Amino acid sequence: MPRKTSKPIFIVGSPRSGTSILAWCLGQHPNIFPVPESDWMGEFAVNIAISYQIGTARDNRSLLSAMDVSYNEFFASFGQSINDLILGHRKALERKRALERKRGVLFPPGAHRAPRSSNTSHPKSQLKARWVDGTPEYSFYICGLRKLFPKARFIHIVRDVPSVVRSMLNFHSIAGSRLVANEEQAYDYWLRAVSACLKAEQAYGPRVVFRLRYSELVDSPATAMRSVLKFAGERYVTASLEPLQERINSSKVPADFKIGDPETDSALVERATQLSTEMIETPQPSEASPAAAEEMEAAFYERVRYVATVDSEYHRAKEMIATLQKEYAQQQASYHAELQRLQKEHIQQQASYHAELQTLQAERERRERSIAELTDRLRKQLCDTRRLSRLLDDAENAAARLRSSRRWKLANPGTAIQAKLSPGKVSMGYGHLEKVVAAYSQWRATHPEITKIEDDRQTSERT
Repeated sequence: MPRKTSKPIFIVGSPRSGTSILAWCLGQHPNIFPVPESDWMGEFAVNIAISYQIGTARDNRSLLSAMDVSYNEFFASFGQSINDLILGHRKALERKRALERKRGVLFPPGAHRAPRSSNTSHPKSQLKARWVDGTPEYSFYICGLRKLFPKARFIHIVRDVPSVVRSMLNFHSIAGSRLVANEEQAYDYWLRAVSACLKAEQAYGPRVVFRLRYSELVDSPATAMRSVLKFAGERYVTASLEPLQERINSSKVPADFKIGDPETDSALVERATQLSTEMIETPQPSEASPAAAEEMEAAFYERVRYVATVDSEYHRAKEMIATLQKEYAQQQASYHAELQRLQKEHIQQQASYHAELQTLQAERERRERSIAELTDRLRKQLCDTRRLSRLLDDAENAAARLRSSRRWKLANPGTAIQAKLSPGKVSMGYGHLEKVVAAYSQWRATHPEITKIEDDRQTSERT
């Protein structure tokens, strides 16, 4: 049996723009059946490109180069194999879907189950030769998917950005998990996905990428589906409208739900809003642009280069981290050893300072005791000096009284007459006593501090 040429249909665009419902609409066609969102084919194309680079790296010494396996042939063979696998296992998918419907069990949160109308039985359903995939993430992998499936068709469904943002922010109400964390992420996701699809429109033209407005699918479903099926090269069937008889999943957005978070980047909102308006008001390019196609090729190969080197960069980063960790451990060990040395030195210095302090304290105590002893001795000497001074004062006074007494004058008439005639040249009586008194008087006159001895003694006693 000859292999059927792979001509899949990919529905791309921002999430919450109608990709799933459009896939189910196309899945009602007798020649098309819908598959679950796959997510893996985009990166698979990147890995194939990497494998081809490896397989041709040494020219004729590499298998692919030696056997003249071309780049496009290499990709297309994998794409054809994917197509054959999907077509060959279609019955298994339909059997599981029928079982789910029979059991009344819903698909896991976030998965898109088929409307009841998709359970159709076409007389020639066994002849279905095409499949449709509504994975929004493939908006970023259109170039790679075209390499896998050269005859693939892409439908870019566009919806105004405010409606998409509102739906994204309420996605958790039906899926149980959040599609985006906040309003800014929703605007950014829409802008990136739509920009990638617009670039594909420019690069490959309307024969490869078809733009469908979400509003057309809702307001004029028959006209919209006729256009879509014509683009896909299939005849129009009214069965494609059956999924639209039920309300399109809108994330159960409350009627009063508002957007306009002040934390959202206003420039981002402005860019997205402007692009949304332009897409609704202006048609897609009528011709393919080689320059835009080259840009997409360059972006694809940049992705290939990044993925090809990410492992080596990862290992290099791990080696750098290991080296830094080793250096850090060495530094930590060095710092720890230095810290221990400083702590030991500090302890030794503390012990030395403590010993020296004890010595100084002992010396201070000794000196304080010595000062106290000297102070006591000085205090006693002051007392003795004062007492001696008083005794000498008394002796001087007694000598003066003796000289002026009548008895002394009668006993020493000559000296008394001389004292009257020459008061300053009095001949001392009583021999040695008079000399001592005279010497003391002279010494006392030259030492006036003797009079302050009592004050000094009292001060020393107070201290």
